[in-house]
Amino acid sequence: MDDETLSDSSAGYILPRMRPCWALILSLGVPILLYLLVVLGLGDTLFPFAPIPQGRENRAVLAIRDNESAVFKWWTRLFTEPHLHKYYAEYWYFTQMYKGDCQDEFTAALKQALNKYQTVDLFLLAHTNKYIEWVEPLPESLRQRIRFVYNTGCHNEKQGPDWLALGADSYIGHPGKSQSPYFYFFLMRHWTRGDSLAEALELGNRRMFLKFRQLEWVTFGRFHANEVMEESIASCVGNEGLCLENGS
Repeated sequence: MDDETLSDSSAGYILPRMRPCWALILSLGVPILLYLLVVLGLGDTLFPFAPIPQGRENRAVLAIRDNESAVFKWWTRLFTEPHLHKYYAEYWYFTQMYKGDCQDEFTAALKQALNKYQTVDLFLLAHTNKYIEWVEPLPESLRQRIRFVYNTGCHNEKQGPDWLALGADSYIGHPGKSQSPYFYFFLMRHWTRGDSLAEALELGNRRMFLKFRQLEWVTFGRFHANEVMEESIASCVGNEGLCLENGS
């Protein structure tokens, strides 16, 4: 038998063996192709050579995902964690198994980050939540280093003024029963590339609405884009001119 074939004695036939070069091409090419299909399918820009905004060494970030189905938790982490790793000096990512899970770990990590870094961002990737209550007990001098908070939770837009009162510079949230994952995809990609919050907010809302229009079309009107957008449209309180390298 030559080295290009593999015998399967149980089945009684010979399978071709893939050349190492083709195996390498497939192992690299398939994930890249899937990435391109997802990004282009959602209507966003490709960033093949985008530089990392300055000041990475001075900023940290925490993200927390609440308890959801295994698939949703897996996808959230798969998308989020590479951005946190690449664009921040240090990051912490938490996945809850039940309501209230990870509180001690989250607050300990946040306190550590605020003591060590000039600026700390928070991504609260959860349904309607009150993570703000976890942050309130921290010393005011530390809370002043919280820079930007994004909250995917339904009806959590109203928390904005409270986060600013705690010390955050900016807060983005959604007003009603939102489809925030559509917005979050665009926000994370453009915020980490250096867009200001105002720019990322406008682009995220606009492209989210375009996706809603497409869903309305493919469902023959059963999906009501205007109504969903009214519940989902993100807004910002605080410094909309903030960008990733500001304050670093």
